[in-house]
Amino acid sequence: MNHDQFEQALSRYGGHLDKWPAALRSEAEALTATDRRAATMLAAAQCLDGLLGEIATPRPVDAALIGRIVAGLGNGRHDDLTLRPSARLAAWAGAAMALFLAVGFAAGVTLPQNQGDDTLAGLAFGSSAMASTLSTEGLL
Repeated sequence: MNHDQFEQALSRYGGHLDKWPAALRSEAEALTATDRRAATMLAAAQCLDGLLGEIATPRPVDAALIGRIVAGLGNGRHDDLTLRPSARLAAWAGAAMALFLAVGFAAGVTLPQNQGDDTLAGLAFGSSAMASTLSTEGLL
């Protein structure tokens, strides 16, 4: 087993060698016993597995927690922050829209135009010449 195969097996089976298939486990144990880099990779994978195990551990829900949740439902105090429409918000939204429109117009004017056949653009924006050309060619 080389380092690449060992790293792929670590990614697939995790850092606990007892969960590996028997053939790979024996090769991995032999590699980690003789190779310092492989042993370091195994230790890092075991550390990662431990951290992921701690994160995934469910927290206990007891009666006290449920009581605090239920008591907080009817107290009238809300900790959420909602965005309410105001004159200042409307002004900022209008200014942002004007800025986006101006930037879009400037980008459309300054970007080079395609000189090729713009069949889709002609259909999308209602070019009557393009539609008549397509109908005479039998494409419409």
